Amino acid sequence: MKLTFKALVFSSVLCWIGCSTGETSDSQSAEALEEGVTFYGEVIETKGGLNGPALRKALMISDGRTEVRFEGEIAATCPKKGCWMDVVSEKDTVFVRFLDYGFFVPTEGVEGKRTIVEGEAFFDTLSVADQQHYAQDAGWTEEEIAEIREPELRLAFMATGVMIED
Repeated sequence: MKLTFKALVFSSVLCWIGCSTGETSDSQSAEALEEGVTFYGEVIETKGGLNGPALRKALMISDGRTEVRFEGEIAATCPKKGCWMDVVSEKDTVFVRFLDYGFFVPTEGVEGKRTIVEGEAFFDTLSVADQQHYAQDAGWTEEEIAEIREPELRLAFMATGVMIED
């Protein structure tokens, strides 16, 4: 019985040590990397992001899915959790989510700021239920939500890393 208890304690200590990676938060201050920006998720390159029309062209060439860096201005973020954002570039608005909900962006105060996102761009058909869910998260009224009656084809992005200018 004592041997089993010791084995349990030893296993618990090993698990605790193994799970302590030293990583801190979802966002990483970029002061040491680049002044005036904050990274969420992976730290990414901040040069060479495509604009809206170039992103559409890249998607047409790649049959609708491609790994890219995209840049634009944040129009909105999820006010509940920061689990999505709309990024505007020229005439295009891209719906950005974060890979495996592995990180989040601020829920307020970043609207109008320049951002670069890196990951996979694609065309996505959002179901009525998904659109209503995102609209509810964004604080739309019940009447506005009820007006959503058809699926919507959107430019979408699954980001592995995000940079937002401070």
